[in-house]
Amino acid sequence: METFYAPAERKSFREILDESRVFPEGEYTRKLMDALPMMAAILNRERQVLYANKTLLNSIGIDNLEDILGKRPGELVRCIHSSETDGGCGTSESCRYCGAINAILECLSTGKEAAGECRIISGKDNHEVAYDFQAVASPFEFQGQDYVIFSLSDTSSQKRRRMLERIFFHDIMNTAGGLNGLISIIEQSGDWSEVKDLSGTAAKLSEELIDEIYAQKQLISAESGDLIVSPENLDASAILNSIRLLLEHHITAEDKIIAVHVPSDTLIFRCDPVILKRILVNLLKNALEASKIGETVTISYKTASDAIVFMVHNPGYIPRDIQLQIFKRSFSTKDSSRGLGTYSVKLLTEQYLKGKVSFSSDPRNGTIFSITLPLNVL
Repeated sequence: METFYAPAERKSFREILDESRVFPEGEYTRKLMDALPMMAAILNRERQVLYANKTLLNSIGIDNLEDILGKRPGELVRCIHSSETDGGCGTSESCRYCGAINAILECLSTGKEAAGECRIISGKDNHEVAYDFQAVASPFEFQGQDYVIFSLSDTSSQKRRRMLERIFFHDIMNTAGGLNGLISIIEQSGDWSEVKDLSGTAAKLSEELIDEIYAQKQLISAESGDLIVSPENLDASAILNSIRLLLEHHITAEDKIIAVHVPSDTLIFRCDPVILKRILVNLLKNALEASKIGETVTISYKTASDAIVFMVHNPGYIPRDIQLQIFKRSFSTKDSSRGLGTYSVKLLTEQYLKGKVSFSSDPRNGTIFSITLPLNVL
């Protein structure tokens, strides 16, 4: 079978069944495994499950161990990449950057314990759920055979809370610091015309401060499933022009050009304006941050069947290793205070606006993020 990373070969179900029978007979081993608070499984050298503890079975909603025998870890948690190739978990291009498969491979090759963090997007009940796991692979010898004890600890809530706090305080402090500095200058200025200009800038910064607070509130509501969609009739061109006006004086747009390209005909569509603007602002900020001084970032739209497609283009190229991780919740090319930009775009677009987000990036044509939405979000 084809693979882009780890070996794809598997044992047959009959072979797995025969191999797995030694573990239920090992009462001591079973009791130890079931006593573990985290999800744990015993894997063979082909990375297939031979035994799983109660915590793992309960977590994935399985009662019968035989239902998961022979599967690989990513297949148990329904990782979206585990079905991209016939070889399954560990064999897609994206698997190169998975801490779980890398921990298992390291353990198998060195005979020593290995650990790694993995960000998994799970396809569940027709929508995607993001998880953060700490994976540990430990060598295990039983009845003269070498195995791997593999465990997963869900760190999603902890990481999500920490990242939301970091992003919130990072953005709030930046905006509040700028606002405080402006107020100090206004207090010391004796020039009325200068005070008037600075007051306008201060008012804009205060609006940005409120907007940042609302953005965090909105993301928390979106992840918890409490976000309410309130669609209205919108003018596509007006939406893009309002986004340009909002960000043209933002720090990320300094010495850069924001261009709006729209068809001559007016297009009215139905969507939630607050959620849509949040999505487009995130994409435009990302594009501006990725652009160099003097470069142009273009926002535009086009129609396709019963859908509208918004596009944000910048001349930069996203390296392939980053492309493969772009929508994962805690992944960021920036410092540790970042990491939710493209993830929140995907979450809001696909779970709340019933649309689809995609991107393309190559050195010649640059990078385009596309948001495809139905013309009528009910």
